Amino acid sequence: MTSLPTGYESVPVVRRRRWLKTAGTALVLVVLGLGVWTAIARGSSRHGPDTPSDVVARATSCDRVGPVSRGGIGFYWSCTAEVTQLGRTRVVRFGLDELTPADIGRPVPVFKKSSTDFKRSAEKRVPWWSIVPAIGFLLVCTIWAVSRRRRRLRYHVTPWLPTTQLASLTRLQPTSDAPGTGRGSHKIAPGDWSARRYWLTAGALMVFGAACAVTGTLASPGDGREILTTLGLFGLTAPIWLIVFTPRWHRSRATTTALTISADGIGWYRRSQTSFTLGWAEVAEVRLITVTHQGLVLRMVDVFLAPTAVARQDEVRGLWELGAEIEGQRLPAAVGAIRLPEAFSDSAACQVREAMAAFRADLFQEFTVAVAAGAPPTPITRGAT
Repeated sequence: MTSLPTGYESVPVVRRRRWLKTAGTALVLVVLGLGVWTAIARGSSRHGPDTPSDVVARATSCDRVGPVSRGGIGFYWSCTAEVTQLGRTRVVRFGLDELTPADIGRPVPVFKKSSTDFKRSAEKRVPWWSIVPAIGFLLVCTIWAVSRRRRRLRYHVTPWLPTTQLASLTRLQPTSDAPGTGRGSHKIAPGDWSARRYWLTAGALMVFGAACAVTGTLASPGDGREILTTLGLFGLTAPIWLIVFTPRWHRSRATTTALTISADGIGWYRRSQTSFTLGWAEVAEVRLITVTHQGLVLRMVDVFLAPTAVARQDEVRGLWELGAEIEGQRLPAAVGAIRLPEAFSDSAACQVREAMAAFRADLFQEFTVAVAAGAPPTPITRGAT
């Protein structure tokens, strides 16, 4: 077991989504992404002197594309040319700025990249300014993600001063007299997505992808058609790539925040910040509490220690008797309990019920409660109903 620092650990928090902030963050990311995309496209479309080749192309027409295209922000030339190879001539549309109006009618050396793709045969040196923005963008995103995670995990909660109290706890199910007969272990990610949320998200992306794919099919050949086709493929394959972003996929990693319930006991791990394992002989009760307030739902898990294990309080004092927060309202702590510092999703809460029913149904209690605004704070104690 890892000894935890006193007073610097987060608490379960649920807040109403700030759509304006979310939209602002998305807009900033889109602008930065377009900037990086543009720098890369500008650098990769630069050419030096032509080099000899057995294949030549003569541009027949050029179109100006922009201000937003597959080259990012800006204007580019997209030219159609007649390519002569081994005495055969075919019409090919070249990539952005591979050819320009200055090449119309004159032979330009090219090379065959694939069966349908030709590139200008020229010296090509990717400039530094097209690489640095991409590296900088990745570094900024990494630093932002790490700092955000550290801020989220390191609230100063000593002393924890509640601003409201909870109404009387309502027990949802009685305690079983017999422990379960389950084997193995069950790893639960607190933010696990439900199947309904996953398919709603995937379905919305698939509808968007289908719309883009149909529009791209009807559009005339060009950059617009290629962009729409790419977006359509991205949306239609959402059920595949979306799995990578779900907590259920990440929980298989050893570094993922997770609650583990097994035949031997209960444990908690949170990204090198907190970690503990308790045998069932050291646990008096595992309590799942659902708090409702102004349409919001907060689900939290409290683990009460048995009298013989109270000496281990010092080892987990960073999680001992912490409160919770729902829409700015600070809730009281659970006296004598380790409160896991994470709000649980509905899917994760279902997994907690199932795991406790399988392993130690006799130690599991589930309650619902509402916030009693304006009342003096009252702590939660074991045995309260």
